[in-house]
Amino acid sequence: MRRKILGWAVWCSMCVAATCFADAEKQAQTNEVDPWIGKYPMSFFTKTRSANTVGKDHLSVALKVQHWDWDQVRNANGGYDDRTSGQSKEKLGTVLCTKYGWAKDHHLAVGVPVFFNDFDIPGKTNDHSGLGNVFLFEKWKCIKETNTMPGVALDFWYYLRTGDTDKKLGRDDGAYKVTAEISKAWEKFSVHVNPGYTWIEGGDFTVDELNVGVILNANPKFLPAVEYNYFHKEHAGCRHDVVPGFIWKFMKGWSLKLGCPITVDSTMTDKDEIAMVLKLFKKW
Repeated sequence: MRRKILGWAVWCSMCVAATCFADAEKQAQTNEVDPWIGKYPMSFFTKTRSANTVGKDHLSVALKVQHWDWDQVRNANGGYDDRTSGQSKEKLGTVLCTKYGWAKDHHLAVGVPVFFNDFDIPGKTNDHSGLGNVFLFEKWKCIKETNTMPGVALDFWYYLRTGDTDKKLGRDDGAYKVTAEISKAWEKFSVHVNPGYTWIEGGDFTVDELNVGVILNANPKFLPAVEYNYFHKEHAGCRHDVVPGFIWKFMKGWSLKLGCPITVDSTMTDKDEIAMVLKLFKKW
């Protein structure tokens, strides 16, 4: 049921893009828009993204660093217990992502993830580090935002077979993903909704996601924000996270994003109650 709901959400976004593109273009050309329309970043802290693209002939680079400490394990009653003293399961992930605007309302992106594992669990010791699944995606902003209509973008992703399932460094198989970004800004805040669906080449499982983000326009250089992330992995369970944080535009073309992912509900084996994520972004 969850997979069908997310699949329908992505499908509907595509239908909206196909049927409304001409009208949206015409309206954008003939109507003046409020000054806050489109004035938000391309991405938040973990999963939420906006309908914005990097811009034709522009280049951006982002470095994302996130730490996980799965300090709890699900018990037979459905609750979670702290790990036994002396046991730990931690991971540090870094992703370097470059985007290039090759055409108006389009950009291509390449992301290179590197993981550092520190698992000290009986029978599951894992100190491997290395490359995960390198990903590529094309983003198309198919509907421009106006005073009354949200902006809509579609992403088409491919994950290369550069991971290692046994070492917990991504997966041996490649994967495909389709996502949509729906963004609407008002004077004091903006809202961004992202449905997504991923399927693995080997057919082992699929992933459904729904991400929602809100940015407050409190200050031109310092923007409080919050994400809600729903993640469902077939055969593994689901998770609900809330990520409060801020976006600091400390220099022209630069921004720093700091968030605190908090797991509020989960049915997965391991649970990290509170994590940390940092992103450094530069645009030329």
